[in-house]
Amino acid sequence: MDPTMGETTFDPSAADVSESAAVVQAMDVGVITTTSPATAPETSYPVGNVDFNKPFEVFDANAEDVRHTNAKILTVLAGNSYPVVVVSHDGSEEVVTQFDTDGDSLDGELKVENVAPAIEQTKFVAIFKHGRSFGAGEVLYDTAAAVFDAFRHNGSFFATLPVTIPAIKQEIPPVVVSDEEDEDEGETVDAGPKYINGMTLKAGDKVRSYRRNRGSRTCTVIKTRHHPSHKQLFIKADNGQEEPYWALNKNISPNY
Repeated sequence: MDPTMGETTFDPSAADVSESAAVVQAMDVGVITTTSPATAPETSYPVGNVDFNKPFEVFDANAEDVRHTNAKILTVLAGNSYPVVVVSHDGSEEVVTQFDTDGDSLDGELKVENVAPAIEQTKFVAIFKHGRSFGAGEVLYDTAAAVFDAFRHNGSFFATLPVTIPAIKQEIPPVVVSDEEDEDEGETVDAGPKYINGMTLKAGDKVRSYRRNRGSRTCTVIKTRHHPSHKQLFIKADNGQEEPYWALNKNISPNY
């Protein structure tokens, strides 16, 4: 007795894909979707310019080299213009922020962007044969077996074809001692009082300033500058252990 009951089975490992591979290389496949044989994810986060279902990174909106670590989604606020609540770490400081799907934070201080894959990936696509013509499916699968499972009962299914997705080269930012240091730019003339965070500050004033890996310290304003950026105070910590630097405005607070 025929155990297959007359049903024709297909072994993807035994298929000759040399002809189909040549055909696929000569045409524009137009792959638009990537999927996994696993079940649908338990969570479905908002998608816009940023897809929060994919790996993402949080960074300072005014200084892109200042990157947060261990970013993850806490919750999603239905009906809110900034629905995605994310927790991340700026050095040792834990930060909770709301983001919209464009990747902008509610206070405008931070941004989010998706992280491109850093390693080469191999996916699999279904090849179909219609007479002497070949065509490729529009969905990429994680394994050849997943392709076979999806199309085993499709009479036009011919074989599976591996597709290599090259790694995307990522620029590694230079190593810096602090997120706040930059060149003095030869600015030796003091620009006079500056209004920062509700305070009018000038050379000689005392402030509190937070700095990554150093915490909050009492500092003395050495000089100010006319500058379109977020760093207008040149300060020096009173602990005598640090060189003067241009501080981020957002890290300046009253010296109570």
